[in-house]
Amino acid sequence: MPPSDPRTPVTWRSVATEGREAEGERSRNAALWRGLDHAHMMQVELIAALLIWGGAGWLVDRWLGSGPWLTVLGALIGYAAGFYLLWLRSQRMDAEDAAEQAAIAARGTGVPAGGGPRGA
Repeated sequence: MPPSDPRTPVTWRSVATEGREAEGERSRNAALWRGLDHAHMMQVELIAALLIWGGAGWLVDRWLGSGPWLTVLGALIGYAAGFYLLWLRSQRMDAEDAAEQAAIAARGTGVPAGGGPRGA
């Protein structure tokens, strides 16, 4: 019988197990949304860098009355800048994931993140 069945006796162990399972589910959901947020920001940074630098090249082309060469150069610089921003964000994401895994490992060994024994 599932623990939510009213005929099942409720014990502290079953309540604690359900709490840990719910916490794990919330943690997985938070990680999913955080990943989607990072992916969205990477997309926005790449497009914004391309548009800003390409737009700056276009404006300088119009100001100088030259051909589309500065627009193309600006777009290439924007593309490179966008990929640099993607690389920076991926490095930041890797560091956050490593810190999160270290915190999970510390909780799993019985040592809280703040140090000291549990229940003290």
